[in-house]
Amino acid sequence: MSNTKKLISFVGLTIAMFMGTLDSTIINIALPSIMDQFHASLNDTSWVTTIYTLALAVFMITGSKLADRYGRKKLMLIGLVLFGGFSAACMFAPSLLALIVFRFFQGIGGAIITPIVLPMGIEIFGKENTSKISSVVGAITALAAAGGPPIGGVILQYGSWRGVFGINLPLSILALLIVVFFIQESYDNTLSGKIDWFGMLALSVSLGGIVFGLLEGRQLGWHSVIIVTSLVIGVLALLVFYLIEKRVAEPLIELDLIKEKTFTASSLVYFVTGFSLVCPMLIINYFLQDLLNYSALHAALIIIPVSLTVVVAMPLGTKIFDAMGAKWVTGIGLLLIAGSLGLLSLIKMNTPTIIIVVFLIINGFGFGFSSVSLVASVQYLPKEKTGIGSGIVNSMRQIGTCLGMALLVTVLNNNVLNAKNEIRSDAVQTIQTHRLAPQVQNVAEKEVKRLFKTNSKGKNIKTKTSGLQKKIKRVAQQTNNLPEPAKKSSLGIIYQKQKMMTDGTRTLNTGLTKLVKDSNNPLLTATGGLVKGQQKMLTGIKLLAQKNEIRTTLRDIKKQKNKKLTAAFSKTYLLAAIIVLLCSPIALLTDYQKKKVA
Repeated sequence: MSNTKKLISFVGLTIAMFMGTLDSTIINIALPSIMDQFHASLNDTSWVTTIYTLALAVFMITGSKLADRYGRKKLMLIGLVLFGGFSAACMFAPSLLALIVFRFFQGIGGAIITPIVLPMGIEIFGKENTSKISSVVGAITALAAAGGPPIGGVILQYGSWRGVFGINLPLSILALLIVVFFIQESYDNTLSGKIDWFGMLALSVSLGGIVFGLLEGRQLGWHSVIIVTSLVIGVLALLVFYLIEKRVAEPLIELDLIKEKTFTASSLVYFVTGFSLVCPMLIINYFLQDLLNYSALHAALIIIPVSLTVVVAMPLGTKIFDAMGAKWVTGIGLLLIAGSLGLLSLIKMNTPTIIIVVFLIINGFGFGFSSVSLVASVQYLPKEKTGIGSGIVNSMRQIGTCLGMALLVTVLNNNVLNAKNEIRSDAVQTIQTHRLAPQVQNVAEKEVKRLFKTNSKGKNIKTKTSGLQKKIKRVAQQTNNLPEPAKKSSLGIIYQKQKMMTDGTRTLNTGLTKLVKDSNNPLLTATGGLVKGQQKMLTGIKLLAQKNEIRTTLRDIKKQKNKKLTAAFSKTYLLAAIIVLLCSPIALLTDYQKKKVA
């Protein structure tokens, strides 16, 4: 095969890899548009994301094994047809239910094409180029996973959510044509006999139960019968799978692979990398759109440096890997991720955008370096086992992402729930301490309680105070029962002096009334009119003071809201940083054993 043909073949494979991974993250930013289109709830619409991730996690290993046994080119073509065909179906979905069903089959296509790109690339360029091929595949994977929200944001800015699926059609056709005309068939020649169908079934049930429980536990409640049953079935099925694999002649997963320390440790590092990916791709997006009220495109442009950095970091990490070993680059990667998440925990509402971008660039380098674990995972495996090895390690990243979504979004929701409870309590106290008219205070307290109403799932991170301001300002126009301004304030001093003048004028008017019997006397009329004018001035001063007091109250409530909700995000980032930091020693095992599995 000529170098040009090899290059074209690999381009086709990377297009397939890019699409399969991209669709696991690109759709998140389009969920609000899909909700509006089908007039659906967030819970129902989130299944568009959940079902794809579920299909990826469940079928990756199975797809890899079938490709090894029956031919990787055949399975790649099947995967591309499924992925491209159901991308088109998603694009024209007439209902939310149809979209969810189409996404499931699209996910099966993605689960097939994603893991077999690596072994097909190694087949094209040879085992001696494993690290280079793995580096490019890892970079494309990381770029696609990190680039989903930015690309989705751009599409939404100039089109609709249907365009998010439409982008796959030309890419799928191009990849399909390249695979058909340029790539030769390859197999795992060590396989013989029957496929371990019972093992496949047990593993599918296990991953399905565990991943479903992780993804839906936040929505349905971690103590719900459905979630507990799902997780228990998943764990039991995993035990059954292990027992089956120990006894069958041709197991789905050769358990000896686990004995290769670098493969196992690298898979765990990739798992942690997938877990940490939730923060820059999802949590920070909530912060930018729901707290800072940025548009989807604006948020996407801030997040995109993560993707761009990965393109640089992955090849650089591979060079460090070749020179110093996997443990150094993957270890540095995990430490950079932990450090960047720790830095993100420091951001506030007024933090300059450039600072947030710098923190995300650090995260991108960490993500790129730790993704070298994909290179290390198959480095010491036999060539024919890179297919199943790639399937396992990619599945680990997907499961890690599922765990990250389950844990970190749940923690964020709980943090937001607690923050909103504190905001409501503090806001009511703030309203009561300010000198507000009874009608204003009553409306403000009711609106604050409604605005920061919470439920057991702690949803609705987005909490705007503009409605509160409008309602308070509307009732603030009333002039009855206005309190006097604080005596030591500037308006209070003016009010007291004006009141003294008004009282003096009123006394003068009363005295003149006793002396002058004619009520039409010009002097009485003048002093009477002056009293009325001064009373209006007093009311005007009180109204002005009331507006200032309302402005101060609203400002204090907004400060409390921003501070508490920002802290909710900070605690979430900090937890993620601690978890990644505690897991970072795993990297020390990523090149512990340098002997191939027999």
